[in-house]
Amino acid sequence: MKFVVLFLILFVSVTHADAPLSAPKSYRTCDTYINFCAYSELGKNTTVFSVNGKFTVKELYQITGWHRSIFISPTGEYVAIGYSGLNLVNKDVTAQEVMLTLYKNGVLIKEYKLGQLLNTMDSLKPTSSHYHWGNIMHIDDYGVEIETVEGLVGIVHSTGKVYLPNES
Repeated sequence: MKFVVLFLILFVSVTHADAPLSAPKSYRTCDTYINFCAYSELGKNTTVFSVNGKFTVKELYQITGWHRSIFISPTGEYVAIGYSGLNLVNKDVTAQEVMLTLYKNGVLIKEYKLGQLLNTMDSLKPTSSHYHWGNIMHIDDYGVEIETVEGLVGIVHSTGKVYLPNES
């Protein structure tokens, strides 16, 4: 019996489950301090608002389209849009897949591709039907922090420089 339990624990830890993503729907997300929020409306655009006092909102700008993964800097100036598959990519993914799109005050600054965020595509971790690549951790007015399968990656807004793990 102990062998069966040990086997199941090891099997579960090696095999990752791929739960289907929830159906797209309109939703709101905010920065850490709830001073800025984005409302991504299904079939429409994503609107970024400032939130003041007794939750008085003021529209700041719009980003074209609905997005599943949105991160807002504490000043509302920067918005990072993550890959629509979140932390999983299809098995046929290429290094050219856009994983992060960065905006400043609603204006597109740059797109970052999977090949720019990893040292090698061979480091992708297989799950039952996809590959795990990583996820966006944090955005502020300096840059974006991403946790990939290789480790922490930093992107500096002002230069667009990508710092891969073990790189200064």
